Amino acid sequence: MPRPVTVAFDDQIFVAQPRGGVSKTFVEIARLLPEFDVQPIFLSRSTRNEHLAESGFVPAAPPRGRIAARAAWVGWRLIGHPREQAARLPRTDVLHHTFTHPSYLGPVAAPRVVSIYDFMPERFPELFPLGNPHFAKRRFAMRSDAILTNSQATTDDLARFYGAELLDRTTVAHLGVSDAFLSAPSAPMDLPAKYLLFVGVRRGYKEFSRFLAAAAPLLDEDASLSLVIVGGGELSDDERAELAGHGIGHRAVHLRPADSEMRTVYARASAFVFPSLYEGFGLPTIESLAAGTPVVLADAGCSREVGGPLAHLFTPGDAESMRAALRQALTEPAQRRAAEEGPAWAGRFTWRETARKHAEVYRHLVADAAGRR
Repeated sequence: MPRPVTVAFDDQIFVAQPRGGVSKTFVEIARLLPEFDVQPIFLSRSTRNEHLAESGFVPAAPPRGRIAARAAWVGWRLIGHPREQAARLPRTDVLHHTFTHPSYLGPVAAPRVVSIYDFMPERFPELFPLGNPHFAKRRFAMRSDAILTNSQATTDDLARFYGAELLDRTTVAHLGVSDAFLSAPSAPMDLPAKYLLFVGVRRGYKEFSRFLAAAAPLLDEDASLSLVIVGGGELSDDERAELAGHGIGHRAVHLRPADSEMRTVYARASAFVFPSLYEGFGLPTIESLAAGTPVVLADAGCSREVGGPLAHLFTPGDAESMRAALRQALTEPAQRRAAEEGPAWAGRFTWRETARKHAEVYRHLVADAAGRR
């Protein structure tokens, strides 16, 4: 029998993110690749990324102080990670780039793959006065043998900003949820009885402040309603002051749950709110629907593609429109519909299908490389 294809994932996103949707995506895909005769290799000896450490693929790195961690992150942003640069990679059939730092663009013998997840900096350059935080994304796209995107919306942006000629080597592989997530019972957790849920980074285009402005009047009207804020780092003094200014500081809870606890967080929410001005896919959307929870989304980027007929859409950047969509999502018919139809819709987006699409791309590249020898 032919040996499995080996694919090496560089360490970029696991250095750039201590936790987040993109790093989680690579871990979920890697778990399932062996089912498709693909052997994943992570090019990290140890990691401070929580998803990768929790997966068991790579041991957790020893903890370090905040100043040392910040210095290491800034150093990586400036010069990359020499130990894992392309010239020092082990023998592998395919090299898959997890981010787009230019120091990783050295020559390699293996076919090169890059994942592109969104075009936020290209769409809203005014929000990034220090330059594109995706570094050399265009150069990676041009020099890679294959490009993987997470939605048709992202693929359309790829053609718009980098050229339609790249579509010939681009494959859409939607993100997903695991079978266990779709069927797992809710684990016991100390959560408010009724809450609106916000997940992830809160700065800039994520529109956290506008979410608070939209939600505060609803909390005033319903004394049983709270806010649960997940991830995105600790609440800053400014954010706490903003919550207090709306009179809801005592009804907001910030959590950092493990991946295994997230289904419970979603399932017990009255509604998940994603006010972001743009998302390439928006993993929390599909995870909320998988848990049977209504989703309230800004009508931008991939929201219609991922949320489908169950999404409660509002005008991006409009707090009143968001509040109206929240009111609709909190109604009994909306709650019942999400519980009945959400898991089936989310079942169209599975990590197994994501992994299968990746495996197809890897095998195609290996066959092409063999044919040229």
